[in-house]
Amino acid sequence: MKSFLLSFSLVLSSIFMPLHLVQAQAKNPTGGQTNAQNTYISAVDQDLAIKSLVLVPTTDNVGGIYAKPIDEELRKLLNDDKQWSLSEFPKDLKIKSELLDEHPEDVKKILQAGASEAALTSKLIKGPRGISITLTLFVGREGLPLLQENIADYKGFEIGDIKSQVANLFMNLKNRMPFRATILSRRGQQVTLNLGSNYGLKSGNRVSVVQIIKINRHPKLNFMVSTDKEVLGRVKLFKVEPYLSFGYVELEKESGVIAVGSKVMPDEFVKYSLPVTTPSGKVMQDITQRPDKDVAFGDEPKEWVPESAPQFGKVELMAGFSNYTQNAKLQTAGSISGSNNLSPNILVRAELWINPEWFVGVNLRQSVFSIDNGYSGSSPGKLNMSVSQYGVNGGYNFLLSNDFFGPKIRLNAGFSSTDFKVDDSTPTAFTSMKYSGLLLGIEGQFPLSDELPIDLGGKFDLYVNPSLSESKSSGASSSNTINAFSFFMDYRLKTRFKIRGELLFENYSSSFSGAGQRSDPASSISHKMTTLMGGIQYLF
Repeated sequence: MKSFLLSFSLVLSSIFMPLHLVQAQAKNPTGGQTNAQNTYISAVDQDLAIKSLVLVPTTDNVGGIYAKPIDEELRKLLNDDKQWSLSEFPKDLKIKSELLDEHPEDVKKILQAGASEAALTSKLIKGPRGISITLTLFVGREGLPLLQENIADYKGFEIGDIKSQVANLFMNLKNRMPFRATILSRRGQQVTLNLGSNYGLKSGNRVSVVQIIKINRHPKLNFMVSTDKEVLGRVKLFKVEPYLSFGYVELEKESGVIAVGSKVMPDEFVKYSLPVTTPSGKVMQDITQRPDKDVAFGDEPKEWVPESAPQFGKVELMAGFSNYTQNAKLQTAGSISGSNNLSPNILVRAELWINPEWFVGVNLRQSVFSIDNGYSGSSPGKLNMSVSQYGVNGGYNFLLSNDFFGPKIRLNAGFSSTDFKVDDSTPTAFTSMKYSGLLLGIEGQFPLSDELPIDLGGKFDLYVNPSLSESKSSGASSSNTINAFSFFMDYRLKTRFKIRGELLFENYSSSFSGAGQRSDPASSISHKMTTLMGGIQYLF
């Protein structure tokens, strides 16, 4: 009788003890040590058990041009995914999907209405420097973002290119999950995983089984920074299919602790290059004592420190040649002209940056050459000539990005004076003329691409009511106009040095009325210069 009662009590104990353990754990679901029946699963680990995922409709800022193709690509990827199933977004929910980062309660509504454990959002923004795409994965009862992948300033714009980038972002996001697979079934020591050869697994590989204990989040953005894991055991694979693997439990903390739903991580270790050792076999820690230190570091090696970006201004020195032509229309002699196809030029510019927006600058330019005397009967036949120019200006930068050295538009105003001096001739062919006046300018500068260190730009100057003074007046009064514009290219040689090439077009013209001091009055005179210059900029 005693033997029967003892056997009966053992049977009852075997039936009710697991239930008691589960119930006891249900009263304390937030902590505890893993026991032999795996009754404890952390709340964080449960939150990450993703079976289905809600795809939130994509948003863009170009009227939906890219939103629909991105939705189609993500839907295809999720339908092909063997780990996550796709749930439809509840159409009756009225929420702003682009603001889910700031509204966890809306994420909870989506997960509840979609009966899913996770939600995926995507948005596209097209800006002046390219297209930016962001994918965000929301997981857990708190409605917080877990992972985010993005690409910024992508230069492609075709639908196929955008779909390819979205697919890459999706795969990167999945690969950043704190685990790679889950245990689908267990029978004795044999287990089945929802991960296979398509993810790089091979027969004979070993994988670790873990439990996620804690998610360490960014203090402001709430994205996952790292996780705390508890290793439960190890599984060795003996059969691997494209999306499934079969293995047996080699090690586990306690009997039965590896169960259905346990998270799996492939065994990945940090690999190092072969260390340099001393003859005694000790690893050499001080690189300055290595036998090859002279070859690797040279004499008197110094720590490399990145050069700071220029922040005060720049100085520019340029030289080149002009195609100069002066035309004059005289009352008696008719039209005369003088020209020089290769007149040398030197230009110096300096600019001071008061702050990223405001600047002031000066420029000096000099050219000396000779031209033919186009006045028949006038002497000498060759006339020496010089062109002197100086100017001061100030302006404002409209930055088109957060980068001062990125694309920008500059507005400036200032004063400029250009002095054309020429030898006297008898009778007078050309006079020395000095143009001065206020100018308004606009300039644009744009990087060619992120890969090529080249900037392209152009500048246009408009002179406001310029004045004219002559060595001998060509008429009693004059009407003057000045047009000047240029195109340039900068090559960023180093952080503080640029090489610049510039093509300038200038036209100074005057119309006269009434008699002046010349024996043969002029009705109009013009100076045309086309100048090609090159030089170097130093930024400080």
